[in-house]
Amino acid sequence: MLEKSEVLEDGEISKKKIKLDWGRQGGVIIAYIVIVLGFHGIIINFSMFDQYGNWISYLDMDRTILFWTYTTCLSSVLDPIVFVIIFIVLLSLLIAFSIVDWHSFEAVLILIPIFVIFILDIFWTLFTIPTIRIYFTMQSTSFILLFFVCFALTFKEDIPHYGIKASIWTVPTIIFVAFFFDTLMFGVSAVPFLYQFGSAEGFLNLILLFLTVLAGSLSGMTIKKEVERRKQLK
Repeated sequence: MLEKSEVLEDGEISKKKIKLDWGRQGGVIIAYIVIVLGFHGIIINFSMFDQYGNWISYLDMDRTILFWTYTTCLSSVLDPIVFVIIFIVLLSLLIAFSIVDWHSFEAVLILIPIFVIFILDIFWTLFTIPTIRIYFTMQSTSFILLFFVCFALTFKEDIPHYGIKASIWTVPTIIFVAFFFDTLMFGVSAVPFLYQFGSAEGFLNLILLFLTVLAGSLSGMTIKKEVERRKQLK
């Protein structure tokens, strides 16, 4: 939002607001640029350190995280299976309360910060603050980024269907970018296909990506509806 000043005939100064309207397609393009640059970018940058916090070459990086990105969220306190189950439960609750019309607005407002705190592992990081823990915690912001990009894509739409559809297509985009980065760094091979489509971890990653996308976009739809309803009541 910009302001433009004009001097009127009587000497008064009139300020006019100039609004940049990106349009619906423009907003979608910006959201996809954020995902393309940010989702794997965050993971890769924070993964180029060893367990002692020393920088390592990308050739020594664990390439599985490009296809099993949920592993960057795993807590050092909880068992991985327990962590994934809680992850799925939180996303499922967000989706469920976004669909049902029963105190959904309040439930979504409560569940979103719980989801963010859980993924960032803030509960334990606040009490144990070694630097290396913070490095690995920051990788998990990729899922939070995906959640809020999909939230914004749907929240800004007057017709939620458009935002949900655009959000779902972020998952194939993320998978494509993972293959692109892997080929760029490690060369052409069949390994990425085995990681993504030949392993249980790869399919679990796809499930978590789709759940995150749906939870974010449906939450955006729910909150948008409540905001519009309250505007009409005023």
